[in-house]
Amino acid sequence: MPFSDSARRLRTFRGYSIVWLFGGGNTAETRAALARFWADHGAIGTPFAAWRRTFEVGAVALDVHGEIAGVSSFYPDILPADGRPYWFYRTFVRPDSRIVGLALQLFDCTFATLAADYGGEPGSPEGVVATMENPKLDTPAGLRVIRQSGLALLGTDAHGRSVWRRRFDDA
Repeated sequence: MPFSDSARRLRTFRGYSIVWLFGGGNTAETRAALARFWADHGAIGTPFAAWRRTFEVGAVALDVHGEIAGVSSFYPDILPADGRPYWFYRTFVRPDSRIVGLALQLFDCTFATLAADYGGEPGSPEGVVATMENPKLDTPAGLRVIRQSGLALLGTDAHGRSVWRRRFDDA
């Protein structure tokens, strides 16, 4: 598997290893495995979009067989609501690995690593913004999990999806 030597191990959670790829360890073999993962699960529509997204991958959850179970990705941009830079966060967990807590672990690992590696650099993003695309998260239980991760609701976007933010200074 392409993640054995190329990624920094962050933690384990209920049999899943969470490793860090961003900023190094993203080889052609790793990018191909990520693109296959998204294609196999219908997560990203085109090969080019999947390839481009591979450069935005932060944390990867690997199952006991070393197969990709979930991925966090992000890109830097300006939040129109306040004109400040943030990392815009996304996550995808394959259906058979959607256990309680795994997506939260991916977020927590991503947030903590971005804060440690880039937080406080002049001009760098000030935190993480996440738009909830999964309507199942707009339930009392889903909202509780989102708030556990330290995210605060900013409002909704033009598509009616909730937008959340966590600043590195608030950690």
